[in-house]
Amino acid sequence: MNSHTLYRGVWPQVVSKLAKYAVRFIEGAWKITVLYEAGEGLLFLAVEGGGADLVSRINAVKTAMGSQPGGAFYINEYKHVIVPVKSDGSSGTGSHYFYAGQFEGSLSFDFEGQQLTSKPVRPNGMQLSAGDRWVGPRPGIPYVLAAGGCDIYYETPALTDDDPPQIRPSMTRKVKLSKVLGDKHLVARAVRPIANLRGHTGGRFYVNEHGCIFTPVDAGDGNGIDYIYCGQIDSSAWFPEPTVPALWS
Repeated sequence: MNSHTLYRGVWPQVVSKLAKYAVRFIEGAWKITVLYEAGEGLLFLAVEGGGADLVSRINAVKTAMGSQPGGAFYINEYKHVIVPVKSDGSSGTGSHYFYAGQFEGSLSFDFEGQQLTSKPVRPNGMQLSAGDRWVGPRPGIPYVLAAGGCDIYYETPALTDDDPPQIRPSMTRKVKLSKVLGDKHLVARAVRPIANLRGHTGGRFYVNEHGCIFTPVDAGDGNGIDYIYCGQIDSSAWFPEPTVPALWS
């Protein structure tokens, strides 16, 4: 394995603790877990089966960068595993995000005898439709539907073009889909499933490792928010896959 490299794509940064996976030491072993919002509160659920290779890769990055094993990680829509490691703050960002290889599997979690996954399906196997309540775990990468509902963007710490890249201290990149695609018809196709639910006010939404889009909305009961499934990203009308090193054999 070569030296670990800063990730060139989106760094999730400030997101809800429900929007990330974590490696935790449970019953004598390191396991993949997710924080799940159940009716009685928040519960940590451990992944069912497998996960050992993923755990070892995440912990390898953490320890190689001088951190303790365990902790948060993300899997984005390109199946890239992204591992945050706390920084000393001199770069202007609280954590640096490193690439930990590709994840080709699917994570499932047992909740009261039912299997929860990050795919767009209910525990009974029925497929979700756009507009349905998102029932699975909520780890995902944050994007923003711009006000007006006509563009999508993300913000992330700026990196140099060097190989390997370095952080540009206290600089942030704002990347707009309209600038990346240069085609208003493709942009319209990308924003449609989110705008259909969020309208012209825009707002944050998330994309997970299966390309599922879900967004928080007012629950309408005065007690909080629900997450609603918007549909799937169209890879032909989306941000290009970031360049990654061939770290893992």
